[in-house]
Amino acid sequence: MGLGGVLQHVVQAVKLRKTQRKFFAVVLSVFLALPGRLNALDLSHDASCSDRTIRRWLHRGDEGAVPWWSLQTAAVTTAMQSGLISPLCILAIDASFHQQSGTKTAHLGPFWNGCATRVERGIEHACCALIKVQHRHIFPLHARQTRTDSEAPGRMEQITDQLEEVLLDLRAPPQIELAAIVADGDDANISVVETVTGHGFPLVSKRPRNANLKSLYAGEHVKRRRQKKTLDGKVNFHDLRRFELVCETPTQRLLSQVVWGCHWRRALRAVVIQQLDSTGTGTGYAVLFSTAVTLPAHDVVALSQSRFEIELVFRDEKQFLLALNLARLEALQAAGGGQGLVFSFSLEDLKRRAYNALLAQVILSTLGLEARFEESGSLPSRPLDFGLKAA
Repeated sequence: MGLGGVLQHVVQAVKLRKTQRKFFAVVLSVFLALPGRLNALDLSHDASCSDRTIRRWLHRGDEGAVPWWSLQTAAVTTAMQSGLISPLCILAIDASFHQQSGTKTAHLGPFWNGCATRVERGIEHACCALIKVQHRHIFPLHARQTRTDSEAPGRMEQITDQLEEVLLDLRAPPQIELAAIVADGDDANISVVETVTGHGFPLVSKRPRNANLKSLYAGEHVKRRRQKKTLDGKVNFHDLRRFELVCETPTQRLLSQVVWGCHWRRALRAVVIQQLDSTGTGTGYAVLFSTAVTLPAHDVVALSQSRFEIELVFRDEKQFLLALNLARLEALQAAGGGQGLVFSFSLEDLKRRAYNALLAQVILSTLGLEARFEESGSLPSRPLDFGLKAA
């Protein structure tokens, strides 16, 4: 079916005006066919509209704007209906930092740069993405820039509002089955926990080593009129004798226990991943948690690790979010499902192949051989894959 067929199915699933449909199809096709970083002026050179028209469409916020969120959801649900991806997913939320200089960029401010491990001046946006549990294929759904103006709410309040909006909208498509919400440790505060659990989903995240967690009392209760004892001291991660050993390898030890989160006022499944040296002595550890106390420790670790897939797409979705989803769906379809798709998927390779196809069409059309374009996809030399890194 190719990208054109995928795009056609997505557009049919969303009610678009004729002008919206034309702008969306033209700009998206040109963006995927041209290599390198692109802005509105670059797109206007090969699109049938001016750079001012492109900027006006991208910045519209009225009822006539392109419904990007609906198109994102339609792309994922279309893939689920066709069997390209399974409906069981997790929703991951994380923030990405963009270094910016100057004073003209909106909402510049001090944000944490994970690559430099320090606070730097730039812009930040929070992204919500669906991750397919089975093969860890990721589909970004919603991105929003963190506001820094005087009237903007706090950063965590903005993230909570975004998560609330996404969870409400995800209730409509019956095909999507959310197993859990996975968040970065810095974003897992009490407001995020209450939002996620309020929608009936478990939250999986990371806790700092000095988190205020207490052990649950498991002894006998003394017969007295006072309230029964429920807690039994603060959790000491340097003494894990109360934790249950789940599994052990030569390099790490996995332990788990149900504890009480004092800050959140709820029971949590705590999972400790302890690193071991050659003598079996612990050298370091990380603490994960889940608000679902019945969730097995292995599942907590697997869901938490799957969140890092969102880092692999930040480089692509920073510039064009929906194009990334459609390109991934095309790659999944060409690979016959999740098993054949390499994990080193890059939008750069898809753009290169689209550019090769556009160039081949122009050359064959000039020579009067446009009818033979379909043969280029089945030639043993694979001319459309020229220059691909993963070819």
